[in-house]
Amino acid sequence: MRSILFGSSKRIEIIDHKSFSRIYDLFWSTSVDFVSKLVKNREEAENITQDVFVQVWEKRETLASIEDIKNFLFICLRNKAFNYLREIKKCAQGNETLWHDLHVQSNEPEQAELQERNFEKLEVAISELSSHKQKIVNLKFDENKSYQEIGDLLSISSNTVKNHLVQIKKLLRSEILGSIVLLLSIQ
Repeated sequence: MRSILFGSSKRIEIIDHKSFSRIYDLFWSTSVDFVSKLVKNREEAENITQDVFVQVWEKRETLASIEDIKNFLFICLRNKAFNYLREIKKCAQGNETLWHDLHVQSNEPEQAELQERNFEKLEVAISELSSHKQKIVNLKFDENKSYQEIGDLLSISSNTVKNHLVQIKKLLRSEILGSIVLLLSIQ
């Protein structure tokens, strides 16, 4: 059975597990280092790199025309890392907008009552978070601290703070999405 073919070009054929393992071993470390520099989070860099390698394996039959696997990998890694960073930014901005919209007080009794119920649901959902995540929510939205300030206080990176807030937002949205959508559509 054929494996990795290195000719005069940088062409590599991924034909079987053995050839893929060689590519994985050859590029894994530098790939994770490259992505780490972009996303500033080693664990996420490993996840992104793993995702790209899985995609390469799954699409190995359609990659026969790739002349330079290293360039191809690093372009895929860069794009995946940028997508991750865009998602973090989008979620963080959406999270701040959501919290701002929830804190806007209404003069109409029906809206005030609905808003009160939503705050209660939100408080319950937040109380079910881990104490670490509750502390992040408190620092960000009650004390209006920046990601860097929160990271410094909790001895974690600002990117880890962002990651936690993205996770928190997704959880809170799933818990109270219907009520919030209704509230925001009324305002």
